[in-house]
Amino acid sequence: MSLDKALKNLKFDKRLTEYNLNKNLLTKEELDKHLQSLDDVGHKVDLVNLGPDNSQDREKYN
Repeated sequence: MSLDKALKNLKFDKRLTEYNLNKNLLTKEELDKHLQSLDDVGHKVDLVNLGPDNSQDREKYN
């Protein structure tokens, strides 16, 4: 795979969107259209509690 093709595949990568917007490689309209086209998969999420169980300690981690 060429570098150009690899970069095109990463156009909407969360880690690169700000860079692509700043370098005019991506427009805000393109990004908005792409984000609206994504499926809502929130129902597939498994929540994992990694912090303390009591509410007083939880406030420190928020």
